[in-house]
Amino acid sequence: MSDLKKILSNFAKEQIANENLAGLKSLRQKALDEFIEVGFPGKKDEDWQDLNIDRFLKKNYSFECSPTHEIDDFSCQMVDIDSSKYYLINSKKLIENNGHIKSEISVKNILDTDENILNQHFNKIAKDDNNGFNLINTAAFTGGFFINVPDNTNAEIPLQFISLNNCNNNSFSNIRNLIIVGRNSTVKIIQCDDTIHNNDYFINSLTEIFVAENSNVELYKMYNLSNYSAAINSIYINQEENSVFKSFYFELNAGLLRNNLYTNLNGKKAESLTYGIYFADKQQQMDNNVRINHIAPSCYSEQIFKGIVDDMGQAIFNGLIVVDREAQKTVASQINRNILLTDKAKTVAKPFLEIYADDVKCSHGATNGQLDENALFYLQARGISFEKARMLLLHAFVGEIINKIKIEAISLRINDLVKKRLNGELSDCSSCVLKCSDAKVNKECY
Repeated sequence: MSDLKKILSNFAKEQIANENLAGLKSLRQKALDEFIEVGFPGKKDEDWQDLNIDRFLKKNYSFECSPTHEIDDFSCQMVDIDSSKYYLINSKKLIENNGHIKSEISVKNILDTDENILNQHFNKIAKDDNNGFNLINTAAFTGGFFINVPDNTNAEIPLQFISLNNCNNNSFSNIRNLIIVGRNSTVKIIQCDDTIHNNDYFINSLTEIFVAENSNVELYKMYNLSNYSAAINSIYINQEENSVFKSFYFELNAGLLRNNLYTNLNGKKAESLTYGIYFADKQQQMDNNVRINHIAPSCYSEQIFKGIVDDMGQAIFNGLIVVDREAQKTVASQINRNILLTDKAKTVAKPFLEIYADDVKCSHGATNGQLDENALFYLQARGISFEKARMLLLHAFVGEIINKIKIEAISLRINDLVKKRLNGELSDCSSCVLKCSDAKVNKECY
């Protein structure tokens, strides 16, 4: 047994011993037993074989965090957006700044959630027994967000949920989130994982989302971690009839990021719209693993992921659309496009369709390329410097995703962050991205 596996297993045993809810205690123990048997995924597992995760699993981590200072205000960089904010500090401490959130919407630490709700929803979608990260998350999680949006609720302003690692030591955290959206409801969620210091962090986050019929959910997920940090983020979604789930993923920085996105379209005429932008430079790895299960008829899904890879960075995209036999009149599309800026930059793209119905419209595609030399020459011939022309073309490349954001304040802020990332020549411009609250501040970002 590896050192980290052994230490994590012992930590999980402590969590199980302290668990007061009988049903959850049993689930934790079962997950731990399975984790001890299967361990972490690696080169032997097809879905993980292109990801070099061993270098992060060999590090020494602590499970007891020593915070450096309190965070006065940290807002996923969405500082100019009218929203209700919730902070989860070091996966345990929940701080509210809820302003004018609708009182019927419930937000708690998942550890304080009603046992009946947990028995009904917890671990009902995220059943991947071969994924050791899911198993150890279930066995050892120390906190997370629980969000309950009742039937017939219209959340007029977005909700921000910030998982912030504020430790002065290297830490491994297991965060568990549960989101329940009732019938005929609308909610917009901004969620980000971030770190304050350049320590060695490993964030293992798992989220289950239940979207009832006729509801509309928008999720904006941001990552801006240090080059020393790794994150495994797994999101499992169940959608019922006539529901719409629209999600955006902005992967600005991380030493390693694995983004697992699994959606079940259980009810007819459900829609899943999934968009992503990722940047990788130095030796960063960005891995997006997306699966859409079309279970009911007349459903629609769209996936578009775009990446820019520099230096010795690596980007991986595994996309799978599964259309069940009963899912007639399915319409589904999947696109992955990458720009490689050096000869050593690497991408792996595996789009895949698995179709068992005959009345469907499905498509997929993946492309890798470099910047258009003719376009660069055209811009330079008109007096624009090479670096500025390069930035303009890269920004236009990812602009397709940004333009799909219909909330103007969020669109402007994402656009600002992307420009800062590009102007840092795809480096970790943490002094800008993490600290700049206004585009006019810190001129060195430009």
